Amino acid sequence: MSVYPFWRKLLAPVGKLLFRLQIEGTENIPKQGPVILCSNHRSVLDPFFMAVAVPRTIRFMAKSELFADHGRFARWLLYAFGAFPVRRDKGDAESVRTAVHILQDGGVVGIFPQGRCVFDDSPFQPKAGAVLVAAKAQAPILPACIFFKGRIRPFKRVVVRFGEVLSIQALDLADGSLRHVRGAAGRLAEKINGLLERN
Repeated sequence: MSVYPFWRKLLAPVGKLLFRLQIEGTENIPKQGPVILCSNHRSVLDPFFMAVAVPRTIRFMAKSELFADHGRFARWLLYAFGAFPVRRDKGDAESVRTAVHILQDGGVVGIFPQGRCVFDDSPFQPKAGAVLVAAKAQAPILPACIFFKGRIRPFKRVVVRFGEVLSIQALDLADGSLRHVRGAAGRLAEKINGLLERN
């Protein structure tokens, strides 16, 4: 059973105060239907920031090490919050299938396409996994960014910004070929870097 809705309702007000969250572009968040939320990855708190900002349940892809290396309670907590594991060192067909099923059911899948936290302000460079999921599920992508200066700490101003949804047509992913997947990853990078440049 997912505790996500209860957790979000309880902690969202606290998060907005503790981190001075500034949320922009919420009009771009689809109220229903499948969508893949893609953002840069600045800190381990990024899923929390996104959960506070998005008024829908997000099923996050999380690295498999989090499920395997931190004990039974951590594993239970991750599953309870709707996360599911992905093995980053190889193509993980099972995690892709899970993501596609969530999207086919009209849900939201959260993916940080960089595959790891990038603690500086270097340009966003995504891997192709999120775009591959979009191609297989024929689902749109909601580009987003998280911005703050330096390292994350309490009472720091954190900006969460959403761009316009990228449809399958805008991504040019109709056939899902490798060439189109790479091109779509480039377009996603342009969108998210554009959101970051507004700061």
